Amino acid sequence: MFALLTKRLNRRRRPNNAEATLSRDMVMWAYRRLLDREPESEEVILAAMRLESPVALLEAILDSDEFQGRDATHRRQHCAPPLDVEWQVPPALAGQLLSRVTDTWERLGEERPYWSVLSSPEYLPKNPSAGQHSFYESGVYDLRMLVATLARIGRRPTEFPVVFEFGCGLGRVTSHLCREFEWVIACDVSAPHLAIAQRALSERGISNASLVQAGTEGFGMSQSFDLWFSRLVLQHNPPPLIAAILEQALSMLRLKGVAVFQVPVYRAGYRFKIDEYLMENYRHEPFEIHALPQPAILEIGYRANCRLLEIREDDSTGSPWISQFFAFEKM
Repeated sequence: MFALLTKRLNRRRRPNNAEATLSRDMVMWAYRRLLDREPESEEVILAAMRLESPVALLEAILDSDEFQGRDATHRRQHCAPPLDVEWQVPPALAGQLLSRVTDTWERLGEERPYWSVLSSPEYLPKNPSAGQHSFYESGVYDLRMLVATLARIGRRPTEFPVVFEFGCGLGRVTSHLCREFEWVIACDVSAPHLAIAQRALSERGISNASLVQAGTEGFGMSQSFDLWFSRLVLQHNPPPLIAAILEQALSMLRLKGVAVFQVPVYRAGYRFKIDEYLMENYRHEPFEIHALPQPAILEIGYRANCRLLEIREDDSTGSPWISQFFAFEKM
C-alpha cells in the first residue's frame, strides 16, 4: 500500500549520503501522530530515516494518498447506508465458525507465523531470524496505547491484577503486558502460535503469564479477570463470532473491570449472511477481514451491564475499513 510513499521518501533523501539523518524514534512518532499506525515495513522506516530533515519527512507523509484520502473517506462515511450484517446465531453455529477460524490460523502458524501477525516481508519464512527483535519490540506500542487509554478514563495499571489478552499470537504484546501487570492470561486459537509464544516468554524469563487456547467453551475465558485487551484480532473473525467473543469477555469482567478492544465497524458494501458464508466455502487468502457494526457492539455492552467509557477512531485495518477502539467498564 505504501510503495508510492517509499518512492517519495527515497527521492527526497540526500543523493550522495546513504547514512540515516533522522532517528528511528522520530519516524515512528510521525507515523503514529499523523497516520495513527506503525510504519508497515523496515524498508519504509530506513527510507524515512535517510530524509534530509524532519520537514521532508512530514511533507512525504502529508503528501501520501493515505493521509490525503482520510478526510474524503470520513466525509463519505457521514452519508453511508447501514450494513446488512447477521451477527446473532445459536452457540452451535458459533462453534462451527470458530473451527474454521482455528484451521486458518493454525495453518498460518505452521507456514508463516511471524508474517501472520505483522505482514511485512522481513517476517516471511525465508528470513528465519531477520526482524524477530523488532517484531517483539513493536509490542511496546500496544502496551503504551492500552496504558494511555486507561489514563484517559482515570484508571491505572495497578488497579488490574489479572489481564486477559485475547489473540496473543506469538506473544508479541504479551511480554510487555507482563512487565506492567501482575498476571496475564494470554489466549489464542492457534496451537502453533501458542507454542512459539511460550518459547518467547521463556527466553525472556517471563513467568507471570499463562497461555490458553480458545475453544468453543468460553473461547478460553474460564475465569474472571480485571482487564480484557484485544487488538488486530477480532477483525479476523466473522461477525457472529466477534459478537460471541465480546459477550463472553464482558460477562467475565469483574466489577469495575475494563475491556479495551479494537474492531472494524464499517466498510461500504460489506455484507454478512451466515447461510451464504457457510455455503460458499468462504476463504480469502491469507485470512479474512470482517466488521461488526457499532450498534451491535453497544448493544452487547448494554446487555452485559457495562458502560461505554470511550470510542475513538483507529486506522489499524486500513482503508476502506472504518475501525474503532472501545473501552467498557463493568457496572
